[in-house]
Amino acid sequence: MKRIIALILLGILLISFAYSQTQTQPQRRNFMSQEVQYLMRLVRDLRELDKDKKVSITKNQAQKLIPILQELLTTSMLSKKDADKFISRIEGVLTDEKLTYLDKLQIERQKRFEEMRQKMQQNPQGSQTGQGQINPQWRGPQNISEKERQEFQKFMEAWSKGQPLNPFYHVTMYKKQLNDLIDYLKKK
Repeated sequence: MKRIIALILLGILLISFAYSQTQTQPQRRNFMSQEVQYLMRLVRDLRELDKDKKVSITKNQAQKLIPILQELLTTSMLSKKDADKFISRIEGVLTDEKLTYLDKLQIERQKRFEEMRQKMQQNPQGSQTGQGQINPQWRGPQNISEKERQEFQKFMEAWSKGQPLNPFYHVTMYKKQLNDLIDYLKKK
């Protein structure tokens, strides 16, 4: 009987110790704020507007967007508030039709992502093909150099420590994406 009581007390002690440890550990931060993630999608999708002549970016809009995007390119830190300001400025240049089109793109992308996620859950082995090779459908970008991979890792670590770095300033692949968009808009 004493042995059972001792085991119960030991169990309670271990559970309370484990609980206290989880309560004192700091909460893990999300990788980038929702505002910065939205800004990144917005910048990526701006070029998609020209795939439909009804919502393509006009020369006047391009001239207004270029200085905003150039400023974004030179901004080192990008807090939630700053990201919101850039979003408002970019969206302020676009018509309601263009904004609706961009929203539809995002909804379609979310649906495709959800479908892929469900397929992976239904068939966890489906992400691999024979001999343990990863199915190319599930891979990330293939043209990333080791230097870019390390740069992105440092960027993610900084964000996880609360430093709101601007991906368009600190990460080569996003900086290139934004520069390409600016060059594209200059040609309009």
